[in-house]
Amino acid sequence: MKAAAVAAHARWGKQARRVVNWGVPALLLVIVGVWLTKVGWENIYRSRPGSLPFYLVLLVPFFVQPIADLFIYRNLLGVGRQLPLWIFLRKRCLNSIMLDYSGEVYFFLWARKNLKVKDSTLLHAVKDSSVLSASAGLIVLWVMLLVLLLAGVVKIPVVSRGTWWIVAAGTLPLVFAVALFLGHKKLTQTSRRDMVITFALHFVRALTVMWLEYVCWWLSGALPTSGDCLKFVALRLLVTRLPLVPNKELIFVGVGVAAAGLMNISAPKVAAVLVIMTLIDRLQDIVVVGGPWLWQQLPQRRRAVAP
Repeated sequence: MKAAAVAAHARWGKQARRVVNWGVPALLLVIVGVWLTKVGWENIYRSRPGSLPFYLVLLVPFFVQPIADLFIYRNLLGVGRQLPLWIFLRKRCLNSIMLDYSGEVYFFLWARKNLKVKDSTLLHAVKDSSVLSASAGLIVLWVMLLVLLLAGVVKIPVVSRGTWWIVAAGTLPLVFAVALFLGHKKLTQTSRRDMVITFALHFVRALTVMWLEYVCWWLSGALPTSGDCLKFVALRLLVTRLPLVPNKELIFVGVGVAAAGLMNISAPKVAAVLVIMTLIDRLQDIVVVGGPWLWQQLPQRRRAVAP
């Protein structure tokens, strides 16, 4: 009976993962497609940015996080050049098209097989980097919102009692990071010095991506003021903070188009930029990560099939 229950549970687990991996993105595509159809595909195409620097800058953010992760994990694991950049490009790709932290799971399994590092050291490195990354991103979001408030671009919203739990939940990454730093050896093998270095690299990475996105919006000409550019950067930061949500780029497309309507900004121009951002990101996933990854697997498959 136990074996049958385990087998049934495994089958249901596989079906649930298929629904999450394929059903959720398909539903998001339908919803976003309906919104974009209302805006008008022809209007979106005509409103695409004509600035070449916009497209050149748009290619850069794809590499920022993998490069930051490369320096972070080389420092935490002490392995130097044994750790290649391409593994972090794959990690980013998996996190963006699948569930959050699927890239971390892949990296852990790869490093466990290919690096001479203790499992406990590797596990603490992945855990600590994830916690510090979330806290750094949260602080950057707070800084962005503070700048918008001080500049008078946005007003302080009224938070009702029923929504305070959302604010509290949003601060959890920072609470975990502080607990990690204060608890130190009780919670991790990572030294406080390496924690500070890891946090600093994640913070600089988040600021760099934020600045590049601001430049992209400014160069696109879709938004009339720098304040509006900052609003959309902050909006994207908010969307990326959503936990365990796949395909956040599609969510941001829908939210961005809706925000353009509320802000009385040209919806076709904003939609064109959002669609181009998403398409270029996916094309980079295919060209930079997917193609080489598939090519690497082909010889292995041939050897496996060969008699």
